[in-house]
Amino acid sequence: MKAIFVSLYGIFAITAIITHIWTVIIAFTEAGFFGGILTLFLPFLGELYWMFKMFGENDTYAYIALTHLILAIPFSMFGRGDR
Repeated sequence: MKAIFVSLYGIFAITAIITHIWTVIIAFTEAGFFGGILTLFLPFLGELYWMFKMFGENDTYAYIALTHLILAIPFSMFGRGDR
């Protein structure tokens, strides 16, 4: 199981960055400059907040963000290989 997470960690990191950029765009659009900057520098809290805020409005984003937040747990434990 650990080998799967180690081999897929690069793909997860790239898609997590893309999801975070998407989150920052949503934050700038919906909340303005302060909300966008806050989301930019607080990625976990920002994605959690905007995920709940976008359910019903932008379900595609909400489910992708939910998937990334759930997958972040095993990837943070097993993803980088030996430390």
